[in-house]
Amino acid sequence: MKRSRSRIVLGVALLSGGVSTWLWLGQETPATAPPVAQADVKAPTAPVAPTAALAPSVKTPPSLAAAPAPVPGLERPPLMPKELIAQVLEDNKPLGLFMHYHKHVLLDAQGRDEYRKLLSGPEMMKTMADGLKDPGRGEVEPREQYERLMEVDYFKAALAWKDNPQREQLLAHAEDVILQQNIFGGQDTERRYMLAGGKMEMYRLLAEQDMQRALALGERARGTHMEQLTAWMATEEQRRRTQEEQIRLEMQAQARNSATP
Repeated sequence: MKRSRSRIVLGVALLSGGVSTWLWLGQETPATAPPVAQADVKAPTAPVAPTAALAPSVKTPPSLAAAPAPVPGLERPPLMPKELIAQVLEDNKPLGLFMHYHKHVLLDAQGRDEYRKLLSGPEMMKTMADGLKDPGRGEVEPREQYERLMEVDYFKAALAWKDNPQREQLLAHAEDVILQQNIFGGQDTERRYMLAGGKMEMYRLLAEQDMQRALALGERARGTHMEQLTAWMATEEQRRRTQEEQIRLEMQAQARNSATP
């Protein structure tokens, strides 16, 4: 993507197959955004495959390290979302298989059984988690965003199945994604924001299943480069829940007042 996009990181996916709608504004000076990196953290030396994530719009602390200027390269023509998605699903066979079932609203008995095998398959969930933990490299490309959207959707779908026999393993993978130290000061700014955003999405999923387990990640992250980010995510989740509860109470009060003659 062109650097002109770096002031607002936009990741909106409106997919008929059920991929979430994501909108992340990653401006440099808003009231809030995640503490995504420390400048002295070293990048891993081993090569990694590209992935990326998106985050909700929240406040920005001063700990975001400045990103280096991009290296000029060849511009690829923009693709429509469905073309991007088709590319991702063609190249990523496990993800393509998941989305084949996920996009169907009504499945027959055989299709439902196959879908549940994917949602509870240890190898499948590890593949999805590995994709989310992989830091990638360079500037963020749109297809990275779509791929990560669908990887998070896998965990959403797997945890939405209340009787999933591998629920504990899914939650453990979510914790690993959050605690993975894959954000460092030498990365492209958009990438660091998106990786932090992906962690926030997984944190929210974990908190919805077990809030105490999510809060316990703060202790596990202590002394690591994820300590500050994990503490920020806990604060943001509590703030979101408080706001939602306040809205609920206000709506109840308005309903009672409207019903009063």
